[in-house]
Amino acid sequence: MPEEALNKPKRYDIDGYDVVTNAIKDLLNDFPGLLEGESIKFSTLEEESGISFYPISGPVIATETTSVTGKVNQLCNYPFYVVYRTSVDSQNSKIDIKEFLDNLGKWLEKQSITIDGEQKKLKDYPALTDGREITEIARQTPAYLDSTSEGNVQDWVISLALKYRNIFYKNR
Repeated sequence: MPEEALNKPKRYDIDGYDVVTNAIKDLLNDFPGLLEGESIKFSTLEEESGISFYPISGPVIATETTSVTGKVNQLCNYPFYVVYRTSVDSQNSKIDIKEFLDNLGKWLEKQSITIDGEQKKLKDYPALTDGREITEIARQTPAYLDSTSEGNVQDWVISLALKYRNIFYKNR
């Protein structure tokens, strides 16, 4: 890779941050593995329990092309992770949490998963606005125990990356 490409500052789709973050929040809360009354929040965890997702950065513009007509085509990456916090310390609960997060990752990748004996599969990603379209969500890691804190509170994590295309016209 040329040195100037390595030193080039990252650019972000700043206007897409809220659009994509809200779509992820809605999509995560459609996960069929959530129990009744359970939800996945944005950057919010209780001291001893909860499920939340956190962006690692804003949506990074990975590639950008501009046609002679002013049509801009960007491919953007939005890395994020989901944290499942628990203070329950049994082998079965650890297995259940890991399975929950791994199933969430598979479901987001549009793979079939089994929930309560039924096959479930995400058919379509949610529509975005302003020329943006989700093309893929992929796991970057399997679920793993990230940390254990006082009172044996455990944070289980799965890292994911959402890719989307952003198409718009300059000077229109």
